[in-house]
Amino acid sequence: MRSLTPLGVQISSLEQFGSSSKAGNIAINPEDGTVYLTTERSAEEGGIEIDILQISPDNLEPEIIASFTTPVLAPFDKPDYLGESLDLHYLPDDRSIVILLAGGDIATLSLEGSDGGVSPVEVVGSIDSGIKAAAWAPDDEQLVLVTGEDNLVCMTRHFDVIHEEPLRSDDFGEDKFINVGWGSKTTQFHGSLGKAAAKAPINTSQSISHPTDTGLPEITFRGDASYFAISSLDPYPNETEKGRRQIRVYSRDPNSGFIPKLSSTSENLPGLEGSLSWRPSGNLIASLVRYGYEGGGEGREGKWDIAMLERNGLRHGGFELRENPHTWKNGRVRGMKWNSDSEVLGIWIEREANDVVQLWSMKNYHYYLKQELFSHDSSSTRFRGFKWHPEHPLSLYLFGENFVQKRTFVWDTFTARLPMPHDTASVAVVDGQKLLITPFRTQNTPPPMSSYHLALPSVPVHVNLSDITDSLSVLFADGLVQVWDLNTRLPDPSSGSRLRGGGKVAEPKIRYSKTLTGEKRVVKQLAIGPEGKVAILSWAEKNGVAECRIEIVDEKEDTEVIELEDDVERLLWTGEGGLLVLNTEGQLTSVAREQPVDVTLGPHPTALSYSASSELIFALSPNAKLHLACLSPSSPASTAIASNVTSYTLTPDFLIYTTTSQTSHYAPLPTLKRLAHGEDLLPDEMIWDERRVERGSLIVTACESSMSLVLQMPRGNLETVYPRALVLAVVKQDVLSGQYRNAFLQCRKHRLDLNILYDLEPSKFMNSLKEFVEQVPEVDYLNLFISALNSSDSARVLYGEHSQDPSSSSSKPVDKVNSLCDSLRTILEQRGVEQYVETILTTHVCKQPADYESGLRVLLRLQEDHPEIVEDAIKYIIFLSDVNKLYDVALGMYNFQLVLMIAQYSQKDPKEYLPFLRELRALEKWEQRFRIDDHLARRESALRNLKQSGPEHFEEASSYLSRYELYDEAFKLYSDDMEHLQVIHDLYGDYLYDRRDFTDAAISYVLAKNEEKALKAYEKAHAWRELFVLSKRLGIGKGKTVDMCGRVTDHLASRGRHLEASQIFIEHAQDVDSAIDVLCRGTEFSEAYRLASLHSRSDLIESMIHPGLEEAHEVLMEIFEEMEGQLDKEVSRIKELRKIRENDPESFYIVDTEPAIEGVDVATNATTAVTGFTRYTVAPTTVFSQTTKMTGQTAKSKRGKKRATGRRGTVDEYEYLVASIGRLLIRVDEKSGEATTLIRHLILATSDHVELGRSLQDTITNFRDKLDKSIEFAWEGRDDILKEVVESGGTALEDGLEKSLNLIKPVVGVWKGVGMLLG
Repeated sequence: MRSLTPLGVQISSLEQFGSSSKAGNIAINPEDGTVYLTTERSAEEGGIEIDILQISPDNLEPEIIASFTTPVLAPFDKPDYLGESLDLHYLPDDRSIVILLAGGDIATLSLEGSDGGVSPVEVVGSIDSGIKAAAWAPDDEQLVLVTGEDNLVCMTRHFDVIHEEPLRSDDFGEDKFINVGWGSKTTQFHGSLGKAAAKAPINTSQSISHPTDTGLPEITFRGDASYFAISSLDPYPNETEKGRRQIRVYSRDPNSGFIPKLSSTSENLPGLEGSLSWRPSGNLIASLVRYGYEGGGEGREGKWDIAMLERNGLRHGGFELRENPHTWKNGRVRGMKWNSDSEVLGIWIEREANDVVQLWSMKNYHYYLKQELFSHDSSSTRFRGFKWHPEHPLSLYLFGENFVQKRTFVWDTFTARLPMPHDTASVAVVDGQKLLITPFRTQNTPPPMSSYHLALPSVPVHVNLSDITDSLSVLFADGLVQVWDLNTRLPDPSSGSRLRGGGKVAEPKIRYSKTLTGEKRVVKQLAIGPEGKVAILSWAEKNGVAECRIEIVDEKEDTEVIELEDDVERLLWTGEGGLLVLNTEGQLTSVAREQPVDVTLGPHPTALSYSASSELIFALSPNAKLHLACLSPSSPASTAIASNVTSYTLTPDFLIYTTTSQTSHYAPLPTLKRLAHGEDLLPDEMIWDERRVERGSLIVTACESSMSLVLQMPRGNLETVYPRALVLAVVKQDVLSGQYRNAFLQCRKHRLDLNILYDLEPSKFMNSLKEFVEQVPEVDYLNLFISALNSSDSARVLYGEHSQDPSSSSSKPVDKVNSLCDSLRTILEQRGVEQYVETILTTHVCKQPADYESGLRVLLRLQEDHPEIVEDAIKYIIFLSDVNKLYDVALGMYNFQLVLMIAQYSQKDPKEYLPFLRELRALEKWEQRFRIDDHLARRESALRNLKQSGPEHFEEASSYLSRYELYDEAFKLYSDDMEHLQVIHDLYGDYLYDRRDFTDAAISYVLAKNEEKALKAYEKAHAWRELFVLSKRLGIGKGKTVDMCGRVTDHLASRGRHLEASQIFIEHAQDVDSAIDVLCRGTEFSEAYRLASLHSRSDLIESMIHPGLEEAHEVLMEIFEEMEGQLDKEVSRIKELRKIRENDPESFYIVDTEPAIEGVDVATNATTAVTGFTRYTVAPTTVFSQTTKMTGQTAKSKRGKKRATGRRGTVDEYEYLVASIGRLLIRVDEKSGEATTLIRHLILATSDHVELGRSLQDTITNFRDKLDKSIEFAWEGRDDILKEVVESGGTALEDGLEKSLNLIKPVVGVWKGVGMLLG
């Protein structure tokens, strides 16, 4: 679906070298595009003088760089258009040019001689018999010649002959076919012709070359240089005046020194002519077959075929040249060449009045004629040859006697980008004098077919479809411009996206045509703008000076001419009617001065587009980068938004492009406009919708009205997809405009979440429910919509932050599904229950949770009012629901008739439900309901029904509520029945006691008048105050009270509640000794002194309090000794780690110096402790199993990582020790506070105790000083260590580096102890 658009035209004139000089041949430097040209003129002494010219891309004026004279002319006949310069070839490695002359001379020209300039031409050899044909291998390593004696000669690039043999041979070649008798004509099926066709004689007529055949051989190489083919005219042995063309294929085996060997010979092709070109990709050889003369192809007079041959010499397809019989009779095909990427075949045809080079391309096994190239000068209409650029596939060089043309093309898709709803998505394809048009909105016609075509007077140069109206413009090489109105028929919105009722797809009519005048001009492009204006870009020569020119024509007679200073490649119209041009430097400027535009897009873009809706310019660079620029306001430079882009297109809302990763992307234009303005976008705004496409797919067009994207596969076939982004855009537009039916049908067709109809604008949809039902009255559609409802916000899922209009303030109700179901049901009931009974049932069943009971009540109503539809309604609700749940709900309604209806229509086995129903019918009402509720596990309802059955069932009720823990419901039911309520409280107390909720259990026992159980529960709850209150009330004896005190105080003391324990001993057991003892154990010495004084027990001070002081002193001393030992170990280890850092920094920072071996697991099964550092702390060591294993690749990798970052001798261990010393300070401060209180009591005791206090205070003071110094030592140089962790690139501190950087150095505070001991 692509056509060739002319991009650049460069013409160099040779007239300054005189009329006697004629161009001979050309060569192209692939590095910089410099053209080297030979011109020939007759020498005065005989022979020929040859000048070698250079034409650089920057200076189109030819410059003579060398000349030489040769006396030898071709010793054989050749046509006039072939000069003596048989071949001109540029060797990039040597920076030299090789000239092969038909007379036999082989000359070289070094462009970088010993003096740095161009060396003189040197004739390195000569072939006496002349050279009829020559060709270089694509790798420039071998030269193949056919001499005047018809010998095949192979030379190296240094002109050493490596092989010579006669050109003609009767042998077929090494790849001769093996005939086993299959496929002969007598064994083939001949259809309606019958058996007589098998016996008909085979045409054995003699093949004779056409009189216009030059008789010269042609040589062509395959792209990989492993094969070459030669077309030669072989005379018949007995009739030397007659001959036929044969094509021989030779192989170049590198194992034999690239000596050619005959591989195959072409089959007998009557009418075969000399033109030959091997497709670089290697699958086909293009040749020419002429029909309709004696000895030529049979029949089809006046026809030429481009015949494609395989390497084995057999014909494989081809196409017919579209030349008139006059050209066939008097003209000839002078040559053909494939371009470097095998996409385009150039065919040079000699017509009676002029020469033309046709460009053909193949897709879907059809060959399209894309361009016809003529001379720019009407006085010099003949070519002398043409060549493709070796590396740029769409750059072509044509040369005549006095000129050289360079034509550059790009692949372009001629498509219409009309706004909705008038977008036709029409695509035009050039195929000779036919313009194939397909409107993809209404038809998807596969190429090479089309919906319709326009008959044109000649092959168009360029086509442009309007973005404003349904029209197109066509430009022809003779300056003719045509504007057509297509009048494409669009579908009726109510009938869907396709045309209905037959009729023409379009009725195209020509609006007007104009012809541009001028002798020397080459038209390149045109663009159709507003009001039918057409701008034509052309190269023209005025007063001997070449210029770019834009001519604007319309239906009026006037023509506006704009002469441009720069060489312009592209032009396009803006939405406001402005004209933009792009020069060869990639600068986009406006023609009108009142609307200045100056944007840099980059040189030679392969595609350029303008979006009128967003005023954005898009350009695709030759290196596959997609650039973006804004025109309002104009941005000075473009922004690259994607790379590896293969194709793109625009819709009013989206930029769609494909990449080499086989993905299509859909970028919203509003977001791109903000990007072009330089705004900062959120990361999620740069994440656009994607869709995978087939490898090599290219975009043809996109139609937003039909939500389709048309892609063309590499072979040429089409594929239409419906991208999610386009569908969502149209659905959103329909929903917001109230066209719910269109939106619903699109969602249904493309399987979108139907919740979008509501979620986009909830309040509007709720207010428009009646219109929704009127637009979508079908019951099945309404059922589908209701059954798809869910509580999630599908608009936010599908559209993200752009789900709602910013001006909309609508909010979603909390219960979306249920509110929609209720509202819809109200509307449907008004329209008729009998008509919408299925939808009404759906609204009940689809509620969250499903309201089966209400749905069944609808069935009961229907049974009374419309019994004829009850059966279908029951079947529908059974289909919609879980039949077992439905049966249970009907049973729970205590309606046996409804239960039987559900059971019967659901095809349940009667053995499953009939015995149970008979059993229920035999019971009384409340007992029956109790059995039903119990069967349905409705425990509360079952208990209520059991209560209704009478007090005689209380025992069963108490057992039931105890079994299912229905105490809350029982308290409500029996709140007025005190006798039964006490029993329930007693059961509830047992329930709580078993759950170890002893406090509430005791309260329940008290309410149940069961004090013994309450006493036990209070004791279990350790609620000693309530316990002793209740025991006092019950009059418990002293012995039991004392025992109770012992049990309670033991528990309190174990929990650190020593004050409460002493209170119990004093108040309830009158035991002062035990009270003071428990206080001393809790270091509550102040309270111990108070009780001893209060109860006049000074003897207890010596016997209990002083020993308690000594014991507390001993405990604290042991704690500080233990902490000092831990500190010494950690400081010593830090010193060792610093030595490791100096001696082995790679190990210290865990730098992996060995390459990782993928897929090799060297982990052992033995596991170590979580960390190797706990041996420096006093925490108890955890023992780990040596047999524990971690399986799975993930577990192994994690285990290896843990081992790497947590092993000893690393910076990880250093950080652990630093943090451990900091934690030690917290514990020291805590114990120092406890020691202060203890020291005060020691001072008030005896002199011995004073010494104990002084020793404790000195120990603490010394240890805190030591700790302060240790912290300073540990933190010394820590910042450098952390900096080296980052710089080393090791795996140390992978998970805790940030935590280490944020760690604050601890400070040891001032602790003075008790001041009176300082002396």
